[in-house]
Amino acid sequence: MGPLGLALTLLLSAQAAEPVPEARPAPTRPGLSWEQADSVVRTLRRVSRRVRSGRPASTDTIVVSQGEINSFVNLTLAEQIPPEVSDLELQLEQDQLAARAVVNLDLLRAKLPAEGPAAMLSMLSGTVPVEIEGRIESAEGLARIELQRVLIGGINLPPSLLAQIVSMATASAEQPEGLDIGAPLALPWTARSIRLEPGRALFDFFPPPK
Repeated sequence: MGPLGLALTLLLSAQAAEPVPEARPAPTRPGLSWEQADSVVRTLRRVSRRVRSGRPASTDTIVVSQGEINSFVNLTLAEQIPPEVSDLELQLEQDQLAARAVVNLDLLRAKLPAEGPAAMLSMLSGTVPVEIEGRIESAEGLARIELQRVLIGGINLPPSLLAQIVSMATASAEQPEGLDIGAPLALPWTARSIRLEPGRALFDFFPPPK
């Protein structure tokens, strides 16, 4: 999966986060902390309790910082990141989401057919930096990303080509067509929309029924 699609999927499926384990490894890079990750977990649990009790998830906008998101994705959700992806980092700008990661192309190619769009990756090998940028739009409980820039190992790729590669790499018996990174994703916590600003994400909610 491309880092941007992976990151958004993890973030938007955050309501399924597992409880915080007792023994936890130290963060592997500056800027990540269990304190920030735990802040997101506490928000998830608070919202989950409200939803289970039949109340609105939140009456106010929930704000999550870029540091909290990166810590939550890389620490709390570490086991959900595919082995071919490492050092995943998100950057939030005005309505824009960027993802940077290191991808092991040898591991990735093992999931792809030798022919077709994936053949474009044959010129590269080993671990390479990947940068992906896109614009996020959301409304009525759904969000989607419009890919705008894809850079793999310093080579620009058409966003449509990345979408094909992701689809092939994520195909399974349960999902034979693989993941469509351009398809709308359901927002967590019964949120109505997500807004991105520099360094933070804001989740707005449906008003309570009258």
